[in-house]
Amino acid sequence: MDKRAFVVVFTVLILFSINSQVFGEPGDKIDISKYLNTEGLPFESDFAEVRQTDKIIFEIGKDMTVHVKHVIVGGAWPPSEPKVIEMLPGKHSNLEVTDEDGDYLRPMGFAGETFEEAEYIIAGQKAFKAYDLVAEYDLENFLEVNEYGLWTKYFKFPHDVMIYIDEDVELVFVNSRPVDMTDADGVNCMGCEMKLEFFDNQESIKKVITINENKFEEYSNMGEEFVVEFLSDGEITDINFIEELNYLAFNANRENQLYLLKIPLDLLLSPYHVYLTETGQDILLESDQIRKTEYGQTDTHANLSFRSNAEGIISIVGSTEQEHERLLEQIEKKIPVKTEPEANTELESNMMNDNKQIEQLYENWGETNSNKDENIDNTIIFVIIGIVAVIIVGIIIKLKKN
Repeated sequence: MDKRAFVVVFTVLILFSINSQVFGEPGDKIDISKYLNTEGLPFESDFAEVRQTDKIIFEIGKDMTVHVKHVIVGGAWPPSEPKVIEMLPGKHSNLEVTDEDGDYLRPMGFAGETFEEAEYIIAGQKAFKAYDLVAEYDLENFLEVNEYGLWTKYFKFPHDVMIYIDEDVELVFVNSRPVDMTDADGVNCMGCEMKLEFFDNQESIKKVITINENKFEEYSNMGEEFVVEFLSDGEITDINFIEELNYLAFNANRENQLYLLKIPLDLLLSPYHVYLTETGQDILLESDQIRKTEYGQTDTHANLSFRSNAEGIISIVGSTEQEHERLLEQIEKKIPVKTEPEANTELESNMMNDNKQIEQLYENWGETNSNKDENIDNTIIFVIIGIVAVIIVGIIIKLKKN
């Protein structure tokens, strides 16, 4: 896969304790004598200590088999004190144990009758603390795919997980939230507990909505046409758009169906409110709203993603012009403004003029402040002189009386 710099696009923080997959506890001893011929090797005993994995890296694509890397950060051990690393359960193949530069570390092996069914990797040595150890292999039947072409895997580990994703996968869903992979190589999961999904075929299904402006809630071949694009792991049926009520509705045909819609803004303004109701329910209640995500809005379309937690009717309600304008203002505040070179020159010129005005303002303020200080100093001197004069006059009068 492309070896571009890894970009972290999504982080999952675990804020509570979880029952994660448990690896061998550090300090446990595994008898490796029956799996690795120790004759001629400087092993002190037939037992090797379990070494905890610091980080796991997955390289995945549209295939059930994935490539797994166990990374040991820091630490070192001599050939006389080998360590073992517990692998993920399943069928393994293509074992390699190297340092981070790709140089092989010897001796190496596995604890099991065959590597396919083995549980532990034997890492004979790690000579340098500064170089990470990487134990890697292929793991079969790791990813799952359903009948609608949605690839799925639930990750749950007590340590950090990095997931590299093939570049032909442009969009993934992390805990049902869409993540654009166009400018990224993967997902970094700190914790880690998350559900990763992506579609095998990312071509959307296009549904044409034709609106007849003359009759309420009527479709015909005459009138304005709008194309709504759907990407889902299920069927899209009974699409209904009511312009007067400002909403789009269709059937949710199965539980936990995932949806991604590209909606023309001329048809329905964002932001949207998504409701899941029972068939036959005419009133939309606040309690019927479900979680949704909007992203990648353009001047013509908005992208909307959500998941139905039951069968029923999905209703997508659009916003008013005022609500849409407020959303656009929020989006503009988050997008940095790019200026052309000429505009930059003008901007720099204006900034220079502003700086001169500010300097002049400070200079004037300084002069004014200085004059005030001088006036205050003169006043204080006159007051002191007056007080001293009064005291002297008083003393003279008292002496004359005496």
